Amino acid sequence: MTISDLALALDPATVRRTVLPNGLRVLVRQDRSAPVVAIVTYVSAGYFDETDDVVGIAHVLEHMFFKGTPTRGVGEIARQTKAAGGYLNAATIYDHTSYYAVLPSSGFVQGLDVQFDAYANSLIDAGELARELEVIIQEAKRKSDNPSAVATETLYELLHDRHRIRRWRIGREPGLRALTRGAMTKFYRNFYHPGNTVLTVVGDVDPDEAMREIEARYGALPAGTPARVTGPTEEGSAGFRYREWAGDIGQAQVAFGWRTPPTLDEATPGLDILATVLAGGRASRLYRAVRERKLATSVSAYDYTPTSLGVFVVHAETPPEHAADAARAIWAQLRTLREHGVHDAELVRAKRLYESRWVRRLEDMEGQANYLAEWEALGDWRRGDEYLERALAVTPEELTALARRFLDPDQAGVVVYRPERSPALAVDPAAMRALLDAAPPALVEPASLPAMVAPAVHTGMRALEEEAGVSVFATTAGVPILVRRKPGALMHAGVFALGGARDEPAAHAGLTSLLVRTAIKGTTNRTVSQIAEEGELLGGSVGGSAGSESFGWSISVPARHVAAAVDLLSDVAQHATIPVDALETERALALADLTALRDDMYRYPLRLATGAAFAGHPYGVPATGDETTLPGLTVEQVRDWHRRRLLNAPAVIGIVGDADPAELAGLAAGAFGQLRGGAPAPLPAPHWPAGVVLRVEQREKAQTALALMFPGPARTDDARFATAMIAGVASGLGGRFFDELRDRQSLGYTVHAFASERALAGAFVSYIATSPEKEDVARRGLLAEFAKLRDEPVTARELEQAQTYAIGVHAIRQQSGGAVLGDMVDAWLFGRLPELDEFDARVRAVTAAEMRRIARTYFDESRRVEGIIRGVGATV
Repeated sequence: MTISDLALALDPATVRRTVLPNGLRVLVRQDRSAPVVAIVTYVSAGYFDETDDVVGIAHVLEHMFFKGTPTRGVGEIARQTKAAGGYLNAATIYDHTSYYAVLPSSGFVQGLDVQFDAYANSLIDAGELARELEVIIQEAKRKSDNPSAVATETLYELLHDRHRIRRWRIGREPGLRALTRGAMTKFYRNFYHPGNTVLTVVGDVDPDEAMREIEARYGALPAGTPARVTGPTEEGSAGFRYREWAGDIGQAQVAFGWRTPPTLDEATPGLDILATVLAGGRASRLYRAVRERKLATSVSAYDYTPTSLGVFVVHAETPPEHAADAARAIWAQLRTLREHGVHDAELVRAKRLYESRWVRRLEDMEGQANYLAEWEALGDWRRGDEYLERALAVTPEELTALARRFLDPDQAGVVVYRPERSPALAVDPAAMRALLDAAPPALVEPASLPAMVAPAVHTGMRALEEEAGVSVFATTAGVPILVRRKPGALMHAGVFALGGARDEPAAHAGLTSLLVRTAIKGTTNRTVSQIAEEGELLGGSVGGSAGSESFGWSISVPARHVAAAVDLLSDVAQHATIPVDALETERALALADLTALRDDMYRYPLRLATGAAFAGHPYGVPATGDETTLPGLTVEQVRDWHRRRLLNAPAVIGIVGDADPAELAGLAAGAFGQLRGGAPAPLPAPHWPAGVVLRVEQREKAQTALALMFPGPARTDDARFATAMIAGVASGLGGRFFDELRDRQSLGYTVHAFASERALAGAFVSYIATSPEKEDVARRGLLAEFAKLRDEPVTARELEQAQTYAIGVHAIRQQSGGAVLGDMVDAWLFGRLPELDEFDARVRAVTAAEMRRIARTYFDESRRVEGIIRGVGATV
């Protein structure tokens, strides 16, 4: 198998590469598919470049990038980017720090000017540094409350004795507090210069004009070469290593790791494919052997290569009572892989999936710009295509050799992070090795290449109308088919029904969620293996979603596979058999997911607040169901729910892709003949609590997470646009809440505000995670900001910025075919298709007076609801 036309999505002729005299490498690619531009500044300096006395400094400098220049004050870098209709952010990792801005193409010059100024002229003010270090310490605490992150970095530490990858990369509190402005400036001046930087621009820009703007700014920067103090390397063999510890977590984390070579080593592409064989998709070995046997709620495998070295990781999140069996099952699969190799069919599946994921990343400008920057930093951006070609050419024999060479059981590192209440798995490495080696031989289901038959095109469908760029058709039963043409290499299709969780009896909560999960586990025409294998051979998979008011299934594949994908999607949706064993598996995993949710310091307090705000109404019941309702659901109930709430309920089929709408609709009409349509069940509106309601849980966590919620307009209320503008003024980089609570008061790293809308009611949510001793200060700070919104209108500048930002982000979002599909279906089910063309005008029509009226109507402190996970303030 060699690289396909699909994978060559970035034609070399479309990429202009220029090296300025000062050494800055610039890549510009024109892409007219959307009025969007992405700017990426990629600096080859990260955690590996930090000496032991300044651990975490690269990440701190990333934060200071946004803290002002001689001509732009604190917050102005973010505010000016938002004012141009875009967003910006950054990320630091072991081998680099990357800054990116995504804007409407009309804002390119302004966005570039902001990015250049921050790159070349950061002030690193001592007072701002002190304040930002408090924020970063909150970020470190947040990370320490994330079980998966803790397990992963502990594995890296276990595997390495000397290399800098073994350090807690974000830094520890004492070391962070010791960082000085002098150390920051030294690191900045050493690494942030053109010869150590790649600048990429991708989007709807003229390459000649873009280069003129870039040269006018960056061309005068002085050249230089960074002085690197490389850390120690790892020689010799690791030997088998094991570490186990316990904490206040709900699910166990089990992770295996091996040292592997760096990115550009000839073995690395094959190791990527090997990881995909093991855990890429539902047809993979570990998914079937571990997740499908209820031993783990999730399992993944990957070869992580931050330039100079690699780590091959297999990571499972598992109910603690199954942790030992999950570890043994993974070990047995690895042993079988080494001893017996890879089947031809599973290698074909892995390559198709890998190739499709590679190209999926290039669907938008931001993905393309990051792709170009990453590979150019490795020497030449065209190495990306060479890497992919090597990956797709690997043979089963080569994969077997790689497994034997790199996944040696004698060189493995194993970590287990388990709940405090659960018993230990092993007391030392010898005991753990004995436990693993005692695993029975793995059962490997034979892989196959199923024959896929495309559905017939149905010529009896009805063409109804075209609105807002959407062609509307209907099946002979009257089920609407919505088709929107969008250029691109991918096709997106979905079938969705209005209803589901909103219609469930309280005692049967979770019916829809179980239906969605179980439908992909077998139909009258396909086994669970065939569903998984077919989807992944097409370059995608059928995925389900179950919200509070709608549910359904969707698939995204390369456009050439549209017919087969529609056939597979229709089979899952219409002919699901709901096998008993599959239902039991999904029920067990759903219950385990609920346990894991309690470790999520963002989602869980939001769930607590939502349950309190809509108590007694379906909106207040998790669509997943809970520990009380899930155990009582029967297979007969789920099958009956499928018949009544999908086959004979209000449903809609949607397709987004680059093909003739009538042809796409004909495929859907021919495939979805079992859907009969129907009317939605009535549902009363919920009632918001009359007083303050708190839902609090105490945990052994480093932070306290607070979700503070007010009522808000419903999806059908035009006031929702004004509420969205309030969120734009309040939240995000450059927003009021961010500026006051994060930048000025250093209360937390994560500060959010957003509007949530449902058909009959809405909510306005704010969130902050802070040190436990600062909970009251954080709450007062949030309430003070809400009071400002009530007491006086936002400024004309704030309103204009929020409007431009909302319109810009909406345009940026339209790059994704999946987002286009979601917006189209949402408008059909809960509004009107013309909304798709009205967004900009509705946003521009919002006034400051209307926003204040909304704030005074809804932001009543005496009717607020809070969900709180109260930590104890563990140190980091």
